[in-house]
Amino acid sequence: MRIPRKLASTTVLAAALILGTTGPALADPSSPPPVTSIVALAAPDLQYLCGQFSVDYNATNPPNPLYCWYAVNPTSGAIGDTIETKNDPDCKIVRPDDSTAIIKQLQARLKTSSGGAYCVDLGFVTRNIKSSDGAGIVSVLFAKDLTTYSIYNGGNGVTNLTDTDLAAIYECNASLINSSYSGPVKWSEVGGTSTDAIEPVLPESFSDTRSGWLADIGVTTPGSCVVDGTYNGVAIAANEGTNPVFTAAGNPSGYKDVLFPFSGGSYVSQVYTKAIPNTTGALVLEEIDGKAPLTAADVINVTGTNAFPATYIHGEYAVTLNAGTATAPKVPVTPIDLTKLLGQGDKSGWICGASGTSTKAATDIKEFGFATTANCGALTGQ
Repeated sequence: MRIPRKLASTTVLAAALILGTTGPALADPSSPPPVTSIVALAAPDLQYLCGQFSVDYNATNPPNPLYCWYAVNPTSGAIGDTIETKNDPDCKIVRPDDSTAIIKQLQARLKTSSGGAYCVDLGFVTRNIKSSDGAGIVSVLFAKDLTTYSIYNGGNGVTNLTDTDLAAIYECNASLINSSYSGPVKWSEVGGTSTDAIEPVLPESFSDTRSGWLADIGVTTPGSCVVDGTYNGVAIAANEGTNPVFTAAGNPSGYKDVLFPFSGGSYVSQVYTKAIPNTTGALVLEEIDGKAPLTAADVINVTGTNAFPATYIHGEYAVTLNAGTATAPKVPVTPIDLTKLLGQGDKSGWICGASGTSTKAATDIKEFGFATTANCGALTGQ
């Protein structure tokens, strides 16, 4: 039986969920939540953290409990199936699979049949809002992550590349490095010993990691040498190293030459904290511009004089409708009060807390590989 493209990319993830870590934090709501609850949609990199937030926040017995719907169906691995976000027939939607789709669903402002509550209250996304998302929304910063490149451990890759190197690799244009070079970039042209051409790989098109990475390295259109989203008919999921393109059996002529963007937080949560199933395979993270993505303590390197380059560090945000204005944004208090969870541009909410991040939320953020931030709770509105 042929597996549909989007389903194929997540079958490994689904199997890991079923066979590996289990519990209330690794599942959609067991039934459509009450209409008075806070319902969130989560991007792929944040779905596990969102699920854990819901468990720990709800343990405080809040008046409006939090429920999270994953980007990927945690039972079947399906993407784009129908979910009923709240216990109301008017709240059936197609499951969004990335940050942009989540924000679009939030902007749809779908309401319950009584009209008293929104079907979706919140989105946990891996980028800040931008003008193309439309007006009337607000984002709340709550954590940081970074993206770097990974290579096959023991392969031909080099352990440090520059911004220029990376742009040339993904544009398949070695002349950007040296005018005497031409064609796809070889390892020997970026400090390596192998004369093999680098095999740049990208995850499938809807991936936030993909779009963020291309923006970070300044590439609008990947070159023809890029393995772009699929390999031999199998979709390439973000932040995993088990696709056949990364293995000796699946890619015998090129597996030692792969280069693949990877979320530092996802890598930490798979390899070090083991908060989520490990599907990194033989991939390892490497430096950009001489800066390491992880510290000696195996956490993402986002602060201090030796921090990873700022271009590759990004925020994690909770996005909701804006109860204020673009210049004075506010988190909604009605029809459901989100301030107990998010605060109001300050440290009063559960996620950010009085000391910058509440103790339990901070533990969750770090456990899932991300970094807390001193300006947790900062608002951006439009």
